[in-house]
Amino acid sequence: MRSSPTIAHAFLVLSTVSVALASGPAARGQTAVAVSPAQEATIEAGIRDLSAQWSTAYLRNDPAILERIWAPDFVYVEPSGHRFTKAEGIAALKQSGEQHTISEASSIDVRVYGGGTVAVDIGDYTEAGRDKDGKPFERKSRFTNVWVLKDGAWRCVSGHASMIPAQP
Repeated sequence: MRSSPTIAHAFLVLSTVSVALASGPAARGQTAVAVSPAQEATIEAGIRDLSAQWSTAYLRNDPAILERIWAPDFVYVEPSGHRFTKAEGIAALKQSGEQHTISEASSIDVRVYGGGTVAVDIGDYTEAGRDKDGKPFERKSRFTNVWVLKDGAWRCVSGHASMIPAQP
């Protein structure tokens, strides 16, 4: 792990959100429209549903879900610091051989930006099952994902996870 994961994580989130906002309506000379509380609640519920679908992709070993919800330019940073693209992540799921018995996102906090065109969710992820060699695993992490509304659909453009240490 890095010497200062909190600072590195904050930098990743801020830089990703900055890029997303920089490509939004204001960057194109348009004024961002304010989002009503009802619209914000609808967006938040939609992002939580997409996070649940992401978990389902791993539970069912279904890369088609990730194909649909990850943007073409998607990039993810794992707790180890390894980065992967959409194509690499989907290929890894197909080849992992892991069988999940638990794959669940929880405690999801969603924030909406850019007049309802950008959302950031932060939550906890728990997964358990058996790896390709039959060895049991259980992992807990905290994630941050950046979602952008593209062509009428929400797509995840970037994400990051940090491991949550096991409690003694």
